[in-house]
Amino acid sequence: MNKDNPGEGSSPPGNGGQGHSAGISNPWMVLLTVLLGTSMPLADTTSMNVGRFFISRALDSNADETRWLTAGYSLFVAIGIPLSHRLRGFFSERVLYSLAILMFMAGSVVSMLAHFMPMMMVGRALQGIAGGILLPLSATLVSESFPVRSRGAGLGLFSVGNAVAVTLGPTIGGFLVDDVGWRWTMGVHLPVGFLTLILAHYTLVDHPRQDPKRFDLIGWLLYAASGFFFMYAVMEGERFGWHSNAIFHVTILFLLIFFFYLLWSVLTREPIFPPELLQFPSFLVLSAANVLRSISVFGRLYLLPLYLEGFYHFQSHQAGLIILTGAIAEILIPVFSSFLSFNIHFPWFAMGGGSLLVGISSMIYLTLPDNAFSVPETILPQLLFGIGMAMVQVSLGPLVQRTVPDHLVRVGNVFQLSLMFLGGMAGTIYARHLLDNMVPLFWSGAIQLGQGNPAFPGGRREVLKISEAFAYNLDFWVMGLFGLAASALVMIYLVGKGLRSAWIGRKRISPV
Repeated sequence: MNKDNPGEGSSPPGNGGQGHSAGISNPWMVLLTVLLGTSMPLADTTSMNVGRFFISRALDSNADETRWLTAGYSLFVAIGIPLSHRLRGFFSERVLYSLAILMFMAGSVVSMLAHFMPMMMVGRALQGIAGGILLPLSATLVSESFPVRSRGAGLGLFSVGNAVAVTLGPTIGGFLVDDVGWRWTMGVHLPVGFLTLILAHYTLVDHPRQDPKRFDLIGWLLYAASGFFFMYAVMEGERFGWHSNAIFHVTILFLLIFFFYLLWSVLTREPIFPPELLQFPSFLVLSAANVLRSISVFGRLYLLPLYLEGFYHFQSHQAGLIILTGAIAEILIPVFSSFLSFNIHFPWFAMGGGSLLVGISSMIYLTLPDNAFSVPETILPQLLFGIGMAMVQVSLGPLVQRTVPDHLVRVGNVFQLSLMFLGGMAGTIYARHLLDNMVPLFWSGAIQLGQGNPAFPGGRREVLKISEAFAYNLDFWVMGLFGLAASALVMIYLVGKGLRSAWIGRKRISPV
């Protein structure tokens, strides 16, 4: 297996069409096609973080229920990701890619026409599962379409496009919410989807699969069900009460299904995620750091638009433009990519350093003012956040290649991508959970100080605003701690690995 990219097999791409279906064998057109396809699910990850007031009012829901639109979407993407590799045994790449695009467009139509939350979530589920199929399939198509000499450039641009799509989500969503209505944050996918289908028909070619696997339907269903019931328990614990019978029964159901999933993974011959992956300590460290970093990133992306719209009275597109500044820094991804081959340890330092910058950029918002917009205090941390995202983005794939054997690289990448969205789901839920609990806590302590105090001429309303601002600031700080924890974990691993290597080397050269 070629180690240039995790999504690649051993046969060279672009072999003159042998074994491929008819199509335009132009790798750059393939790159354009898959970037259009992945831009829809990736931008959708963050596009609904702005304009929540309009969305919740149209769906007759509250702020807690609208968490399902983002956290639930992340879960369904994580559920769909393992399908991509397995379904290639049933469909050709071009057919599978087109079906996933059609499924995403169908979900967009359902979401666009929704007038209540359950219908909206059906549409988001279709979008998420289709997006989960598209993401790893697109990486495979890019890898198999580019020749070795230009594959690095193609994958670098693919990473740039994906990172920018995530960051542009709130910007695009903000303009659509303000100018034509929030429903067109879903409707905009239709013309993009039709264009992608046309390009897919003429540009994509089918490659023979290098490691065909049977579809582990039972394992996938157990994986999906355990993820859903876990999210339901932690999402609805606030509403029903953590000690309620409903949450207790759902938690027991999650534990039971997850136990059967683990048991099935051990007993079946080709599970969706082989337990063999967990035998490699460095892969476990990478997995833990990936989850912690994802919690920090998605939690921050959930909080920042709410803060800008709530305290600075920004319109949705203005909040999106602030978040856009992070995309400027993410263009540095190709720069970092060019250094990966020079030092075998650089991906670990990129993961640790990038997570550190992501954490610091959120912790800086501990002092973000609530009464006046400050350009340095808002924009500069966002640029720092973009640089950190760039460093992490380019390190994940090379680290998977360095931590597992060749035959597990492909499924290792799928596993890490799933963890990223599961961590994102947890980050969104936890960020909202902290707000729901800290605002009443600060309110109860501050209301006595505010009553009749000349320093609070606004009375209870001003005290509530201060309590909310303090809760947001502390929430940003906690999200930053997750990023710092990911960085610390990586650095501890590197130090431990270095000390172990030094000890082994010293033992070898010591006289007998």
